[in-house]
Amino acid sequence: MFTSLSISGLTVFQLIFAWQMCFAAVLVWQNPHSRCLVLFFVFQTFLCLANVLESAGFTLAGYVITPAFTVAMGPVWYLSVRNLVGASTDGLQSARHLLLPLVSLGLTHYVQPLIALGSIMLLGYLVASLKLLRDYRDTVYQVHADAATMDLTWLTRLLGVYAVLSVTDFVRMNVQPLTPMPWKAYWYLAHEVGFFAILSVLLVGVIRQPQVFNRLAQYQTLSQRDDAAQDTQLAQSIFAAVDAQVRQQGLFCQPRLSIQHIADQLSLGVKQVSWAINSVSGNNFSNYINEVRLEQIEKQLADPAHAGASVLDIAMNNGFNAKSTFNQAFKTRTGMTPTRFRHGALKN
Repeated sequence: MFTSLSISGLTVFQLIFAWQMCFAAVLVWQNPHSRCLVLFFVFQTFLCLANVLESAGFTLAGYVITPAFTVAMGPVWYLSVRNLVGASTDGLQSARHLLLPLVSLGLTHYVQPLIALGSIMLLGYLVASLKLLRDYRDTVYQVHADAATMDLTWLTRLLGVYAVLSVTDFVRMNVQPLTPMPWKAYWYLAHEVGFFAILSVLLVGVIRQPQVFNRLAQYQTLSQRDDAAQDTQLAQSIFAAVDAQVRQQGLFCQPRLSIQHIADQLSLGVKQVSWAINSVSGNNFSNYINEVRLEQIEKQLADPAHAGASVLDIAMNNGFNAKSTFNQAFKTRTGMTPTRFRHGALKN
């Protein structure tokens, strides 16, 4: 009776899991920037339903198909992240990642080998996904002034936790023959709860994410090192033109200023502008713009003529669009809060 209750509890949880994944697919469809994750959540829904059916004894010609889902898990994660950040739009290139999972559907009688293959593939694809997210972060800071609002560091951490949980789940699946039935059920339930929590955080994260930069393929080369010798004098000349444009035209006051906008105004290539900013200022585009903003904010905070304006208003008028981002950047630069800096500056 104890065992049957455990199995029944697992089945109920899997049904709840399937419903939540189906609900997640509906929610992300309503957000244009995360719509590409619909396939991921639909995949998770079918996986949960397949687990329920196989636990109840329903199989296709006596074969279980969940091992094929294990083989597909890595590619599905990778393609979801890839599409989210716009790393590629090549449909044929994406389809080849699903070839092996499709072949595995005809080999489901090799349960343990497929589980082992799927686990290895999952870890490999998670590493590739983490590399994509690293390139995403480097690129978005080279392209957008408000890069902090597009940061996907939370997703990087989530994938790391998922990788750890996947390793322990692989161990669980391989020691099942040696695990007593009650503990087998509890261990399985614990992992399912873990995966449920991770995917719930994923859902909340993509819904709350203010923006996602989905043109990584277009700008990725900006974050890659160019070993070719460059003219230092040319870099200084381009940077002087960029800096003059940013300050004199007040471009830094635009919260969503992009490097493309500046390059178009100066009739220069984006890569040239990015190279000049990196070479001369020692900062990426986002940090450079924020430094200009902070310089202006410091002047205004110390100016009695702006004493009637709130700190937040001054920050927003100079291009920051989030209080937390501004406070962190200001404290990193000055070592104190904006309010404390203002009191000290006005006293002097």
